[in-house]
Amino acid sequence: MPRTEEFVSLPLMTISEAAKYLGVGRRVIYQLIEWGEIRTVRTGGTAMIEKSSLDEYRQSGRLS
Repeated sequence: MPRTEEFVSLPLMTISEAAKYLGVGRRVIYQLIEWGEIRTVRTGGTAMIEKSSLDEYRQSGRLS
């Protein structure tokens, strides 16, 4: 099986920081994670969100 390498885009944000950044509630952030709309990284059991992923989602026009 070929090995795929994934790179993490810094900076990373917490769920609360991401919610404030997008101007939505934490529940919306959890939904976006579940739907695969934004990328997360697990660090010590905590989900951290790539800021670039939030920027991409915002630019997609799906945030209303």
